[in-house]
Amino acid sequence: MTNQLMINNIAKETIIVLNYFDESFISKISNSFLLKLKELAKDSNLVVKIDKYKSLKEQNISNECKDLISIIYYKYVASKDEQKELWNLWNNNEILYQKIIKDKYSIDNIFKNKKEKIQKPEKQNLPTVIKKDNIIDKIRKFLCKIFNK
Repeated sequence: MTNQLMINNIAKETIIVLNYFDESFISKISNSFLLKLKELAKDSNLVVKIDKYKSLKEQNISNECKDLISIIYYKYVASKDEQKELWNLWNNNEILYQKIIKDKYSIDNIFKNKKEKIQKPEKQNLPTVIKKDNIIDKIRKFLCKIFNK
């Protein structure tokens, strides 16, 4: 999927979800921003189904749409205190995410995990294969013994 198509789909999904929000929420959003979303959404062929009896968390909404709605809330609706709280929450999540990535892809941990996964094979009492010599090999060995003496 191309980036432009993905942007168009996110815009359409966001517009459809915003239709279920209160009018007081929508009125706080900039008209130019809403027009830009609608302009991007018209080029999308995405089909979005929203059940108004379910909460936003229960809907089958993409993470990108949820992120865009949270940014809209942060920029247009939230008070200064809410903005600070959201900013701190986002920063803490980013710090935690970077720590997880650093631990996961650290050079020491990459090699450490591989060393731990390698296990030494246990000695097992397996039957040994006995090789039987054919008659020509027996004669050759006998002759070698005689001439080497």
